[in-house]
Amino acid sequence: MTAPDSTLAATTRLPSVRTVLQWVALVFLLVLGVVELLSGPGGLAGTSRAAAAGRSSVEDLARRIGCTADITTDAADLRQGVCTSDGEEIWIATFPTTGAQDAWTSEAKAYGGSYLVGDRWVVVLSDTTTDLLHGLLGGTVVGGVDHTGAHSHTGSG
Repeated sequence: MTAPDSTLAATTRLPSVRTVLQWVALVFLLVLGVVELLSGPGGLAGTSRAAAAGRSSVEDLARRIGCTADITTDAADLRQGVCTSDGEEIWIATFPTTGAQDAWTSEAKAYGGSYLVGDRWVVVLSDTTTDLLHGLLGGTVVGGVDHTGAHSHTGSG
């Protein structure tokens, strides 16, 4: 007759050291992959440091224009400042996300005017600054709603 302990030992084999090390390595690589996916360059948890460093701040944009910005708003979804160049006030806004930028730009367009839109930044343009600022900063010129009352009407009545 066999002892119960020897039967139990035969049915519950312990994994070898090699198998344990393989599993530990697999779990370690899986954890590293998740960390990289979430926080690495372009990760899901936020903007990478490289991308954030490449984005322009209000102060950087003002420097490129040739003026010094006075910060007027410093909130989570908007950083805004104003500077003066050649007697013109220039309003500069930066945003943490393109969603915040799109929301701000959509609201601003309702007031009319022209806006120079870049990568998470917007500069409010005047008739005299459009060409100069577009040349200095790049971006895309976007027009707001026309409030002049001018419209075309065809027909007799």
